[in-house]
Amino acid sequence: MELKYNYWIGSFKNVDSVLKKSISQYTRNYSKVKIGITNKPERRKVQHSKSNLSWEKMVVLYQTKSINFINKMEKNHITYQKLYVINQRNGGGGPNGKIGPYYLYVLLKK
Repeated sequence: MELKYNYWIGSFKNVDSVLKKSISQYTRNYSKVKIGITNKPERRKVQHSKSNLSWEKMVVLYQTKSINFINKMEKNHITYQKLYVINQRNGGGGPNGKIGPYYLYVLLKK
């Protein structure tokens, strides 16, 4: 699986609309899209590589030091994209890392 860093840094308010547009492009061009958060993208990539969904790409889209922002961002974007992503929950499905920075990412499959 390819891991790509193409992320924004900034307040929730300043980055939210840019991320909505970015994720919308992925949902139009990939048959499967999943949104997630992590504090260790490399480790999370390895974990997702072992799944039976055979993800092709993981793209890191947002970085923050705030655990509150990352949780809010994940929930907001899963809710916004709910018809187009395969997330089973509206965020918060896994534990947060204790140490930031924290990252919002998308998993992609054609």
